[in-house]
Amino acid sequence: MPETDCLAALRLVTKAPHARLDAGLPLGRDEATLEDYRHHTLALSAWLRALYPHLSTLEPLAPGFRFADPARLDALHRDTQDAHDAHDAHDAHSPPAPDGAGISECTCALVEEALAPFGPAGHAAVCWGLAYVVEGSQLGGQLLFRRLASRLAPHPLRYLQGAGSATGDRWKRFTLLLNASVKSDFCIRAAGAGARAGFESLQREFQDNGVFA
Repeated sequence: MPETDCLAALRLVTKAPHARLDAGLPLGRDEATLEDYRHHTLALSAWLRALYPHLSTLEPLAPGFRFADPARLDALHRDTQDAHDAHDAHDAHSPPAPDGAGISECTCALVEEALAPFGPAGHAAVCWGLAYVVEGSQLGGQLLFRRLASRLAPHPLRYLQGAGSATGDRWKRFTLLLNASVKSDFCIRAAGAGARAGFESLQREFQDNGVFA
């Protein structure tokens, strides 16, 4: 593997946790429900809110690329509310919808663990690894949207739509930025730690929000 190919390195070190996440995701099953999606959005909201302060530090390094896009959190909040309202219409005893303002303490802790061994010199690289997981999840969201749009209609599944037809182009641009920015062996190892923390924290968040049993 070329030392400068950070993308290939991250794919390799996250292959196993990525497979575990995909295998356990209820939204990937044929019987996925709107309630599954509601739990999914709550978990993602808490996860992204914990990651955004770190992702935002990359924006000065890649002008014009929004790593911590508030529109994603808004889409999650609106999707959660719509899914709750649909459930509430069939259950008069349903509790009020959460406001989605929580931040995952578990994710914060796992990111700090990933950052600690690399110090200030590796901070940006760890954050690139986190961004790899977040940006990759947008591609996965597109696949889920195509599978679920009819099944869960009329819910718009805003978050899963991502950037729509531009999602693939955004991913290509991100990977170019990633490989251009993370080149040394030290930085690639730091990015790998960030990517592993991204997957592990998302798995934990899904478990805590009832997405996984």
